[in-house]
Amino acid sequence: MPTETEPYIPRNPGDLITAEDWNDVQEKIKEDIAKQVKEAVDAKTSVANADNAAKLENKSATELEDETVEKALAVLPTRTGYKMIFKRLTKDDEKVIKHELKACPLVDVYQLDYFEVICATGEDKADQSDVFVNFYLYNSREQKLKWTDTSVTPSVTKTIEIESADPKHHPFKISFGAMLDLFGVKYTDTQSLDDLETDFWKAFFSGLNDEFDEDQYCHSPWFEKCCGEKRSVKTLKDSGAWDDIWFQMRPRKVVHFPKTPIDDFATVTALSSAQADVQVVHFDFDTIGVQLLGDPVYPVNQDGNPLFDITSPKELKVMLLLKV
Repeated sequence: MPTETEPYIPRNPGDLITAEDWNDVQEKIKEDIAKQVKEAVDAKTSVANADNAAKLENKSATELEDETVEKALAVLPTRTGYKMIFKRLTKDDEKVIKHELKACPLVDVYQLDYFEVICATGEDKADQSDVFVNFYLYNSREQKLKWTDTSVTPSVTKTIEIESADPKHHPFKISFGAMLDLFGVKYTDTQSLDDLETDFWKAFFSGLNDEFDEDQYCHSPWFEKCCGEKRSVKTLKDSGAWDDIWFQMRPRKVVHFPKTPIDDFATVTALSSAQADVQVVHFDFDTIGVQLLGDPVYPVNQDGNPLFDITSPKELKVMLLLKV
């Protein structure tokens, strides 16, 4: 079995990780797991239940393979000169980021869109609100949520799409378990979902990441009910609900290409001036600077009015991807 000093596929800083490398890693992991399970089963002197004779810790070789591959793939990005960083940018305020990658990494910038959700702080309807956020935790059952606005007369009820029902629109969602692995959040089967969520946000808004305002992230009514009942990780896994918990964010990047080299540059300039331009500079092999050069454009409704209260100063929320 390989040790930490014996990588499956040796690579040096700056080397590319190819699709073939990923496939080879998965195959080698499965071979290792199958070998270990067989050795462990062969070493057993007694088996209480004959049905469990081919299992280790009540899991089959296939189950252990899949579980280990998933965890290994989640860890790989942290071992290959890759960083995902979340920042709040304001005009002319440069963010200096000490990435310590010992090189000038490729830097990609994605705007984090605001999207409409129902946030819950209690189990009563009065504890729910219709807001726009950058990050959201919810359950698969909540692809659509109903919201009644009682601030107007007569009250208005609408449906909010957390996941679009249009098959042409691929959903934005990452499993909660994958996010926990990515940010190194350790947990046990006896830990409650409530405590685990607290640990997750603490890890998420730490390190190189900025801390976001509390009204820019939240969880759903299902999540609130589950937390209120103090359900444990084991309870959720046993019921199958663990695999239905999702984290949502909506990173977006738009690239504008002139149609031809002789396009009307006045038109191109006018178009580019409407964008929230972000500047990235490399100060040295360990440090970059990120700066917003113009005020961001916030979403508006059909009447041209802002969809939500705008903070002052205006912020552009971004996801930065660094890779060497």
